[in-house]
Amino acid sequence: MSQEILGKLEDALGTKIPPEFKSKIEEKLREMSSYVPKVGVFGKTGVGKSSLCNALFGRDICAISDVEACTRDPKKVLLSFGSVGGLELIDVPGVGESAERDKEYDELYQKLLPELDLVFWVFKADDRAAASDEKFYKRIIRPYIDAGKPFIAVINQVDKIEPFREWDTEERRPGAKQASNIEAKRHHISGLLELPLSQVLAISANERYGLVELVDAIVHTLPNDKKLVVLDKIKAAEETDIAAKQAEAAKAQAEVELEKAKAETAKIELEKAREAAAEKAMAEANEIERLKMQQEFEIKRLKLEAEEKEAIRRAEEKARIAKQEAEDREKKRIISQRAEREAENSTISTILDYAEKIPVIGGAVKFLRGFFS
Repeated sequence: MSQEILGKLEDALGTKIPPEFKSKIEEKLREMSSYVPKVGVFGKTGVGKSSLCNALFGRDICAISDVEACTRDPKKVLLSFGSVGGLELIDVPGVGESAERDKEYDELYQKLLPELDLVFWVFKADDRAAASDEKFYKRIIRPYIDAGKPFIAVINQVDKIEPFREWDTEERRPGAKQASNIEAKRHHISGLLELPLSQVLAISANERYGLVELVDAIVHTLPNDKKLVVLDKIKAAEETDIAAKQAEAAKAQAEVELEKAKAETAKIELEKAREAAAEKAMAEANEIERLKMQQEFEIKRLKLEAEEKEAIRRAEEKARIAKQEAEDREKKRIISQRAEREAENSTISTILDYAEKIPVIGGAVKFLRGFFS
């Protein structure tokens, strides 16, 4: 990240930044990129918080379970993304389990919220009972949003909104009536939480629907100095996920070739056994045994052929699905050029703020604002 940002700054300045000042800017960029953002995921149990996190960060980082109220404690997962650093994901226990627990969560939420860089509140698309969400949101969350805390309301599992049979499983998107009902749900949550519609996103984590728009919203919502940091981590997770899908596809295709090789070997072995038995029967001049042996081997051959065809068919189907998933994952990336551009420009703006304070280049930096606004 450092060299790319510095290169753009130097291009805009029309000159090389002196080494002593470049090192200061590089140090600032390293400080920004090494920051570990904290993302809190709130919402009732069963709304799909874990599947949302897994979809965004490309791996099974959160255990997915249908068991209600599995923990009272927030589950913290530190994700590592190699050279781009880490991100702390905090899966917060959901409200609405009982009045007693909700009192406990009051204190927990009040303690967690100040340290979070981004807050998701996840709703289940086909859940109409939002009273507990609304109560907690207005009493606990809203004051932090009013103070500037980045917040996104996420409606998950929108593929289950009626009429759910309209969902296009091949294109992974809603039909006309379903899309209208999804939009109505967005407006309802927007009004309930008194949020701009742009902060209410409709997604299906399992179907990977709406994730591009969600990432765009994440980048737009974050402070300038956090945009590229978080986007880089999502991007690194996506590249890892795509590589894993491609590896699965290659492995599945290799299994097809292995099944074919095994089938060919089995045929050869069966033919050898048949020839050996035929020679033995001929040597013993036992016509009845020879005919009986031929019949037995024909049955074995037909059975073996059927088993081999089925094994190859299963392997080919598995390979086809794996290949399709890999191709879909490659085509349907969740990071848009818009998000990358906004994150990059915001980082440059942050560096320009910093560079203005550096003598010698500070004056020239003031003229660059127009390039990145």
